[in-house]
Amino acid sequence: MRRIVIKSFLAGVIGMLGAGCVEGGEGPGMVLHFASLKEGVVVACRGGSLPSGKRFPGPGALGRTKDWLTGGATEGATPDGRQLPEWVEFEWKEYVSDKDYVLEELKALPVHVERVTIRERVPQDVIDEVIRSRRATPPGTLPDKSLWLDFVWTDSGIKFHWRLESIRAAPEYTLRSGGDVIERP
Repeated sequence: MRRIVIKSFLAGVIGMLGAGCVEGGEGPGMVLHFASLKEGVVVACRGGSLPSGKRFPGPGALGRTKDWLTGGATEGATPDGRQLPEWVEFEWKEYVSDKDYVLEELKALPVHVERVTIRERVPQDVIDEVIRSRRATPPGTLPDKSLWLDFVWTDSGIKFHWRLESIRAAPEYTLRSGGDVIERP
C-alpha cells in the first residue's frame, strides 16, 4: 500500500514539472506511463507530436519489462487540468539491447512513427469525474482522482490503455480502466 501511495505522490510531483506539454483548455490533466514488451529491443522514444504541432513527452529509452503496469517510465504531463489530446504521433528508434553501437550506426537506424488516438477512447464520464475531483481539491494539494494514460510498445504496435485512479481507494487504487487489452504476467 505504501509503495502505491508513494507512486501516486511522485507522479503528481513529477507532473508539476511536465506542465504545458499538451493542448490548452479545461480538462482532466493526466499522468503518462510508458512501457515496452518488445523482447531484446530497446525502444528509444523522443516523444511525439500533437495535432497543434506541439511536442508530447516521451519516455526516453525503454527496455523490455515483465509487467507493463508496474515497469517502465512514468511522468506527469498536465497537472494543471489541460485537455486530453485528440491523438499523439510518436517517433522512436529501436536497437538491439545486447549490441554495442557507434554513434553513426544509431543515427542510421530507421525512425518509426505511429499515431495513437486518445481523446475518443477515454469515456467522457471518466474525464468529468477527474475534473470534478480537481476542482474540489484545495490549492497546493493533489486531487483524489487522476487519469493515467498507458502507452505500451509491443510487436504489433503501440497499445493504449487508460486508468481512473483514486488515492483513497486502497488497496487497488484503480476505479475503472479501458482501452487495448494488454496481457499481464
